[in-house]
Amino acid sequence: MVELRKITILDDNMKDCIALDVAPEKKGSIWSNAITLAVAYSRGKVMECRSIHVHGEMVGLISYNHFVESSDFKETCYRIRPVMIDKNQLGKGYEEVALRQLLKEVQTKPHGEATAIFATYAPEEDDMAKLYEKAGFTKTGMKWQDPDNDNIIVRMGL
Repeated sequence: MVELRKITILDDNMKDCIALDVAPEKKGSIWSNAITLAVAYSRGKVMECRSIHVHGEMVGLISYNHFVESSDFKETCYRIRPVMIDKNQLGKGYEEVALRQLLKEVQTKPHGEATAIFATYAPEEDDMAKLYEKAGFTKTGMKWQDPDNDNIIVRMGL
């Protein structure tokens, strides 16, 4: 059973979350949980983090932001950050279940109105491309304002 739990910088299980490790082949495309959590609680914007648990054991992290009139996405939207699953738990389908659960939460528009949900992934991540396509996202062809960021941007209408 996969369960999402809200996690904050003050949680007792923060060390467990930070100890989860990104697979070597994903290190360039997914932030460590320490970086995700630091960003979530340092920018002063809404970034919700959810630890992913399977039968009570923490196996990953997923998060999202709410953007009002985003300059990158050109609309008021939510953005789901890449799903992080510990390298020892990959290939078990947890990413898909966690994404579906997070989408249900985001679709309630918990931080305000929005017209879409965006997600991003690195071009070499075929598994993420399939995951987002299966969930109903479509490629946008949009480019980041940062020329060093070549991540693919996908969109789902709300």
